Amino acid sequence: MTMPGLGDALVREESAAGQRRGDAAPGYTLFGETPGVDGRRVADGRAASISVLKFGSSVLACPRDYLRVADALGARVAMGSRIVAVVSAMEGQTDALLSAARSVSPEPADALVGALLATGEEASVALLVLALAGRGVRAEGFNASRLPILTRGALDDAEPIGVDAARLRTALQRSDVVVFPGFVGVDVTGVPSLLGRGGSDLTALFLGHALGDAEVCLVKDVDGVYPADPRTNPGIAAYEEMDWSEAIRVGGEIVQGKAVEFA
Repeated sequence: MTMPGLGDALVREESAAGQRRGDAAPGYTLFGETPGVDGRRVADGRAASISVLKFGSSVLACPRDYLRVADALGARVAMGSRIVAVVSAMEGQTDALLSAARSVSPEPADALVGALLATGEEASVALLVLALAGRGVRAEGFNASRLPILTRGALDDAEPIGVDAARLRTALQRSDVVVFPGFVGVDVTGVPSLLGRGGSDLTALFLGHALGDAEVCLVKDVDGVYPADPRTNPGIAAYEEMDWSEAIRVGGEIVQGKAVEFA
């Protein structure tokens, strides 16, 4: 499966109700507890399907890429999908913000760094919502304040433990596309946290589990999984198939290792 007009590979994980549990604040759904049900209907009367699509920084390299993604999402909406689009910051933005933080503070506090880096994802959410609106697609954007993923553990490499999936499903009933920031969350005291480098992959998989019946696709800028980077190793062949242990060993090069283990 490919996204119209993107030509990027989609690394898929079919979301299923998880068995894991963690501590979360009251009112938050731990993944796997509540199945996702979208009451909206498509033209032939079938319930609209839910897809969680993640777009990383390599796919969002410049403002024009947001228009390309909006076109692709609009095409899926026209086919009856309701979409949660998880976005990373625009390419290079996270590193630029981190460099700026270190230029003014040699050892910046993790909580302050988390709050600063989250602005990259928030800007990306706003850009995609603007692009979708310009294409006539009903879209709504969230940030870590309006609909946070709750986390525990180290603030710069946190583990997601809960999200208010009911609010997310409600948003999907009034909007065709809900745009959600990857990589960022908050701990149970409200302090900004990060899911580690490449954490947008984990965000998408976590939301898919929370919704219960959503298909999760990670949009990448290569057309498969390779033993090494095909851009610097021309002629290298992609894997035709791999077992789970091999996926965990190799997958970290294209998908965040924590996300592979979570799946």
